[in-house]
Amino acid sequence: MLYHNLRVGAHVASTLDALIFVGTAAGLWHLGAAQGRWPATDAGTFWWFGAAFVPAFVLLSERFGVYHPWRTERLRPEMMLLTEVTLYAAGLATVVAAAMSHPPAGLPTAVTLGAGLLTLLSMRLVVRLGLRRLRQRGDDYRVWLIVGRNARAASLLQDIERNRHYGIRVAEVIDVAAETDQPAMDEAQVATLSHYPVRRIATLDDLRGIIVAGVVDEVVITLPMRSCYDRIHELLELCGHAGISVKLQSDMFEVPDYRRALSHVGDIPMLTHFRGPSNYGQLLAKRMLDLTASGLALVLLTPLFAAIALAVKLGSPGPVLFRQQRVGLHGRQFSIFKFRTMFIDAPVRHQALKAGSDRDGLAFKMKNDPRVTRVGRILRKFHLDELPQLLNVALGDMSLVGPRPLPVQEAIGHEWWQRRRLTVPPGLTCLWQVQDDPTIPFQQWMRMDMEYIDKWSFWLDLKLIALTFGTLARGRGW
Repeated sequence: MLYHNLRVGAHVASTLDALIFVGTAAGLWHLGAAQGRWPATDAGTFWWFGAAFVPAFVLLSERFGVYHPWRTERLRPEMMLLTEVTLYAAGLATVVAAAMSHPPAGLPTAVTLGAGLLTLLSMRLVVRLGLRRLRQRGDDYRVWLIVGRNARAASLLQDIERNRHYGIRVAEVIDVAAETDQPAMDEAQVATLSHYPVRRIATLDDLRGIIVAGVVDEVVITLPMRSCYDRIHELLELCGHAGISVKLQSDMFEVPDYRRALSHVGDIPMLTHFRGPSNYGQLLAKRMLDLTASGLALVLLTPLFAAIALAVKLGSPGPVLFRQQRVGLHGRQFSIFKFRTMFIDAPVRHQALKAGSDRDGLAFKMKNDPRVTRVGRILRKFHLDELPQLLNVALGDMSLVGPRPLPVQEAIGHEWWQRRRLTVPPGLTCLWQVQDDPTIPFQQWMRMDMEYIDKWSFWLDLKLIALTFGTLARGRGW
């Protein structure tokens, strides 16, 4: 019943917020039109906009969970999600209004919709801060019953104590007799548990009596899934029959640095553990940058491409482009494009030269490689031979920034931990390229790729792209 009431309240709140957004935008537009700041528009435009925005906002809010209980969660994700849904709904409503009435002017539309969004975010912030204030004073609280006297329970209680604005009161901590295989608790965790009443139970009937005797809004289970699976299942059935919601930590298998996400295969819920970037907005921006920059570069650099192709063709017999199978995202193989910088018999001579590599590890690199042509040395000096990989970027095999793709045999020969570099698309440049040192040790190269993955952001990509231009200008490649 508690979650049913929250669900009804969510629909009411989303409808009110949608009306506030439309009202703010329409009011500001009419005010601006009355003052002559922008042209007036007919009332039909706003009627169509509102008629499309309100249901779109309500449905999208339901779909994305904007109005699910945020009691114990941070402000930033809620504000970001509300902004995203508002922009989606506003975009759809603007298209509908333009199709059914006179299309509104661009700048006034952006200003008024921005004001509506700012008002909506401000009101949500005020409401959230107000609720936090009430909960810190002891109002609007929820009563939890924690099942499990262990380190997980202690950590949870410590977080509740640090964040009084959660509005959580813990009725009791239940010590289950079957609880085994628990990590030892430190002194702080033991001290935290000592602040709460603890009751040891042997059977489910004992827990049933505890729930009947007091107020319990939710039961929180912190028992270890591996050793207490059957007991947890019984607890879920018990609470389900009583209509009491249950929170269960999703840590059946805990792996350091892994993120978790709940998804579905059809109707089957699946908990996905993963590492690597998870900011999908920045990932989208990264792909848009790849497409835009590679497309423009391929067009603008056409004269340079033609000049290089002519020089390669006249410099030595053989094709202009060199193609080789490389290993990309999650082990997918693709053909990488480069301007040919070696004589056509280079693969045959490779084995005889392996012992003279100037780089340790599997990746072969020789400063005075006799297989490189005169034109090839110039191209390699300024990395111009890699320009055709802009086509790989446009096709989606590569990105502007990412770990360099290795040939199949070199990639297969990696140590297991190095395979994590395949969890992101390979790129034209990365951290070790901007170091401008072709002799950098192979293991250090791999560790720098891991550092890039762990610290990745769209802004880091922009920084590395800017630094790469300096690397190219210095002309130290070989």
